[in-house]
Amino acid sequence: LTGTLEGAVYNNWKQVQNIPPEARLVGYGLDFGYSNDPTALIACYKYNGKTYFDQIVYQTGLKTRDLVDLMKDSHVRKDVPIYCDSADPKYRDELNEYGYSVIGATKGADSIKFGIGLLQDGMFYVTQRSLDMIKELRQYCWKKNKDGNRINIPIDAFNHALDAIRYFAMMSLSKVVDNDDGG
Repeated sequence: LTGTLEGAVYNNWKQVQNIPPEARLVGYGLDFGYSNDPTALIACYKYNGKTYFDQIVYQTGLKTRDLVDLMKDSHVRKDVPIYCDSADPKYRDELNEYGYSVIGATKGADSIKFGIGLLQDGMFYVTQRSLDMIKELRQYCWKKNKDGNRINIPIDAFNHALDAIRYFAMMSLSKVVDNDDGG
């Protein structure tokens, strides 16, 4: 049996077998990692007003060339935007040199809460093969204060694929992005 931790940040998602064949690829979300944290690349689709996510890459130790090879093997499209963390432009610039359209997410005050709010705004769907993302969705929860009560700040763990979809949401599900809290 699998479950979700009490206080999970996202309770508005469902697992689906596959992306509907009629769904339109609208972008990707990318969170860079290396040693301890994995690099996570998630494909983002829309169909009948619903948002679908499919895990493409979730792996540690990837250099830019390794990531590009995985992206080629997975048929990541170069004409579709890839939204990523803007904190380190080096990887973004290197991927752009390979012909991908990589865009740093615009962040401002409280961008983590802002992005989470966008994703909590409606139901979203995750493919069953997105095992690492599903694990994160089940384990990513709100912090507790000294009294054991949940506070409106997420833990900083189990969030690599979720950061990737948050970057996508901040850049494509929102008309105005005016929020940053370092995430």
